[in-house]
Amino acid sequence: MTRSDAEVWNELNSVKHWYHQIPIQPGITTPGINNTAQVLALLDLPDDARGLRVLDLGTRDGFFAFEMERRGAEVTAVDYMPKDQTGFAVASRLLDSKVTFINANIYDLSAERLGTFDVVLFLGLLYHLPDPLEALLLLRSMCRHRLCVESQVIDRALLMSDGRMAALADVAPALTDVPLMQFYPGRSLNNDPTNYWAPNLSGLLAMLRECNFTVNSSHLLGPRAIANCVIREDAEQDYLNRIARGLAQ
Repeated sequence: MTRSDAEVWNELNSVKHWYHQIPIQPGITTPGINNTAQVLALLDLPDDARGLRVLDLGTRDGFFAFEMERRGAEVTAVDYMPKDQTGFAVASRLLDSKVTFINANIYDLSAERLGTFDVVLFLGLLYHLPDPLEALLLLRSMCRHRLCVESQVIDRALLMSDGRMAALADVAPALTDVPLMQFYPGRSLNNDPTNYWAPNLSGLLAMLRECNFTVNSSHLLGPRAIANCVIREDAEQDYLNRIARGLAQ
């Protein structure tokens, strides 16, 4: 369906806050604050995704879900916020998208409910979760090949007691390679009560290995990190994870 620029902007302006920068039509991109193109360039995603099932967790306005659909994938997008409370519903309509949207909490998902996926996108969500390791184990059960993670990390953004940010290497250089996480009580990070934990890059990679992923590449991007992973089979690690949850002896 062809829409005039004025009609498109009328739709876009109906959304109170855009987070993603989504190309809608030539000359028009949603006015989001997230540099989605920069993140996309660091993700190990196939240019041709035909025949792949993709799960986009914490989809928000849907940039990555719509991009993978454009590349040919069958995409399921999940967010705890209803799609009409973000830009997802408007962007989906303007793009004539067939992405399946599910309004759910990540801890309520399962392979039994959704099946498994060739690619799982876990972008900007880990540090919002009270139990990030449990979430990664859940993703491992739903992922049959590739996982992409993007998260707040503390390597370049350790939150100090006076509220300023500091590089971890400046504060404690001996700890940069030690797996660590910082806890954010209350609204201490960006006045947002949904921010709970941020690891350093070493901590993020350690958690991924603990959950039976192999990290193929990782990048620091300002206060964030990106990790591109594939699944691995490690019966001993799986056994230890089951012991920790009372599922084995």
